[in-house]
Amino acid sequence: MMEEDKEIKIYLIRHGEAGKSWSEDPDPGLSVKGNEQSKELIQKLSTDYEKTKFKIFSSPLLRAQETAIPLQKRFGFNIEIDKTFAEIPSPGVPLAERGAWLKNIFDAKVDDLEIPQIEWRKEIISKIRAIEEDTIIFSHFMVINTIVGWLKNLDETVNFYPANCSITKLSKRGREISLAEKGEELTTFVN
Repeated sequence: MMEEDKEIKIYLIRHGEAGKSWSEDPDPGLSVKGNEQSKELIQKLSTDYEKTKFKIFSSPLLRAQETAIPLQKRFGFNIEIDKTFAEIPSPGVPLAERGAWLKNIFDAKVDDLEIPQIEWRKEIISKIRAIEEDTIIFSHFMVINTIVGWLKNLDETVNFYPANCSITKLSKRGREISLAEKGEELTTFVN
């Protein structure tokens, strides 16, 4: 059982730049630049990781897993694959139409989401609430937006633009979860 006054750190890391866009490939790996970005995480996280042993989760999607690999090689931790942290579901949307579909999601309010996206959002929030140890999650733009929007009680599905390999930090004490630090934000092409 978690101590009420102990701070639990939760780091949300957006994957590095993907080799292809979301509408070109259902599961692209990292680009050359994305691989370099993931290696830079070693320097960004070494001090924190040496002080605190984090549990590590990754989305099952290749770009998130590949982002975790350099840090895993450095520290030798296990990565737990968790579909909860996969990108927003788009069932029935053809690959070539996913870009336009996602653009509509960007402009939508949380209440406008359809059942698959509502259930996806509820599962993410439930999983974050259940975390009881310091945790790093390698995930995606929309997952991070879902968590930040929920914490800030926002209606928009997209409320900020986390850069590739940005680190958004949450703090949990007891049942209270707060946004400690938003990750680096850029207006980027979401892939």
